[in-house]
Amino acid sequence: MMLTLLLILAIIIISVATIWIVFRREDIRKNIYRREMRPMLGSGIIKEKIHHVKQADEWFEEGVKNQNLGNYEIALNFYSKALDIFTKKDYPYAYATIQNNIGIIYKELATIKKLDTYLYKAIRCYEEAINIYREFEYRTEYAMAQNNLALVYRELAKLTDKEEFLQKAIESFKEALGVYKMGSHPLEYTSIHNNLGDLYQYLAEKRNRKRNLMNAIKSYQEASKVFEIVYRIVGKEAKEYADIQQKLGEVYEKLFKIENKQTNIFRAIESFKNALGIYSITTYPKEYADIQSKLGKMFLILGNNFEEKSLKDIICYNNHMARGKSKKKSISTKITKKAKSEEPLEEYEAYDEEKIKERNLSNAITAYKEALKVYNLEDNPMEYAVTQNNLGMAYCVLAGITKEEENLSNAIEAYKEALKVYNLEDNPMEYAVTNGNLAIAYSLLSEIKDREENLSNAIEAYKEALKVYNLEEYPEEYATTQHNLGMLYFLFSEIKDKEENLSNAIEAYKEALKVYNLEEYPEEYATTQKDIGKIYLTLFEITGEEENLSNAIEAYKEALKVYTLKDNPMEYAEIQTNIGITYRTLSNFQDKEENLDQSIRAFNEALKVYNLEEYPLEYATVQNNLGISYRNLAMVVDMFVNFQKAMQAYEEALKVYTLEEYPREYAMLQNNIGNIYAILAGLKIKMGFEQGIPMLTA
Repeated sequence: MMLTLLLILAIIIISVATIWIVFRREDIRKNIYRREMRPMLGSGIIKEKIHHVKQADEWFEEGVKNQNLGNYEIALNFYSKALDIFTKKDYPYAYATIQNNIGIIYKELATIKKLDTYLYKAIRCYEEAINIYREFEYRTEYAMAQNNLALVYRELAKLTDKEEFLQKAIESFKEALGVYKMGSHPLEYTSIHNNLGDLYQYLAEKRNRKRNLMNAIKSYQEASKVFEIVYRIVGKEAKEYADIQQKLGEVYEKLFKIENKQTNIFRAIESFKNALGIYSITTYPKEYADIQSKLGKMFLILGNNFEEKSLKDIICYNNHMARGKSKKKSISTKITKKAKSEEPLEEYEAYDEEKIKERNLSNAITAYKEALKVYNLEDNPMEYAVTQNNLGMAYCVLAGITKEEENLSNAIEAYKEALKVYNLEDNPMEYAVTNGNLAIAYSLLSEIKDREENLSNAIEAYKEALKVYNLEEYPEEYATTQHNLGMLYFLFSEIKDKEENLSNAIEAYKEALKVYNLEEYPEEYATTQKDIGKIYLTLFEITGEEENLSNAIEAYKEALKVYTLKDNPMEYAEIQTNIGITYRTLSNFQDKEENLDQSIRAFNEALKVYNLEEYPLEYATVQNNLGISYRNLAMVVDMFVNFQKAMQAYEEALKVYTLEEYPREYAMLQNNIGNIYAILAGLKIKMGFEQGIPMLTA
């Protein structure tokens, strides 16, 4: 029975206290609940009468009055006179009270005069007061002075960037919480936990990032409890609650960067939505737009497989371009393999994942558009530009899932809007990043329509980015942009000025290789060398210059320093196939036997990966090429042996290229076999052929 009564009493105390907070909020807003929620003069100055000495009491009252009026020098003068009588020995409580109030004045003077010397004076005053409050067990006053001391340490930490002051601030706040409980002092409890959250965030930038962010989350959650109780009881929400929820969302976002856990994004979204329950566009437009922008970022991360890094400009581009390039016929005349059908469950899972991504990206776009209802070009140019750039990224990623043309066009419009603010002189980095994103969108759109125009626009956008990204200051950005520029020049060469654009592509790739070296960037080095080899081979087809073949082989061999049979079998096989074709072509100009031997060796290396069961089409393609090289070698050396090997290779290719499924390839192989028979017949080589060997069949 007694326990029940105590519980009821506790609930009543909390309810009364929290209701008091709500209805008194407007009176204390300016003094307590700010971004940093610090007690100011109205709640921090002790005005209690000190009756022992009339004159000293009058001086004390004058000090309080002038302190409230902001006449700090006059107030200090009156407090100093009062302390001549109210000594620590004879009047400890009065002495401590005045020291507390002087400490508040010094803190204010430090803010006004921008001098940290006042903060050190404030610390000495608060420590004097705390020692007495502790000794005589003035618990409430002790807690108040500890809170004030913590606020001073926090300011010192900001000014000096010293971790020790952060730690001391946290310790003082914790001391105050030994007295300030949620039931008895809800206002102070909330304020201190909010301040602790801020301090832990600050400390997380210096050390133990994850642990301090977790501490910040706990503090903000505690700071939210009183407001949540108030809302449940009286249905009234507070702006201060929205402020705390916004910061809680920001901490979850930071924690995501460390843990990369989906739950942190979900919690950030929940916190931001809680804040938006109070921050409406009509009452708090700035806060509304700010949180909508943050919400957009969270949904954008969710919509891109929980990888914030993937939101950087080049990832979106590379994913799409890789898809686009897979549709094209490779230099090795390889025929793309038909996709194997997936299991029904896997199909549904992939479908669900795509729909979830689409929903999250749509939510991101909606949030950014809401922010843009506040952020306009005239009044909020920087916020407008940032949001437009992010909106463009959301559209770009969404284009990979649905309505590709429409979303890419929207992305381009958003990036162009951002560039109305970002210019080369005032915002060089933002200008470069946005132009890079714009190039991505144009190049992707070129795969759908107006190919020449959009590729040209993409190239120009990358050139603009390179006005900022130079080799010395931004080597990685320089290399990435040059590599992508090389890719675009190659695509552009398929439309016009083939030789010129291929030469431009090689030049761009070589610029990228000034950064992408074998030791530090092996993957990028190999990819770039592979692309260079491909371009040299294409350039040979136009110019017929032997030098391009040698250059192609050299580039491919450089790529093979990274792409090994063990670690990168697919890339290894593809490059070996291209090397085989290039050596065979080179054999028409020089060292015929040697180069054909090299060609055959390369094709055989490719066949270590391309087997009949797993890669039938690639297997058939390489076998056909192998047959051609053996046929050519037969005209130089060991005619009968090499013709026999050629026909064996053609026969292997015919295991895949059947008349029913691949009539064109089937006919080509039969023609090659026929040519061998014709050569043998023309040379009147019998050795078994006189008996009439039948044609090879599929």
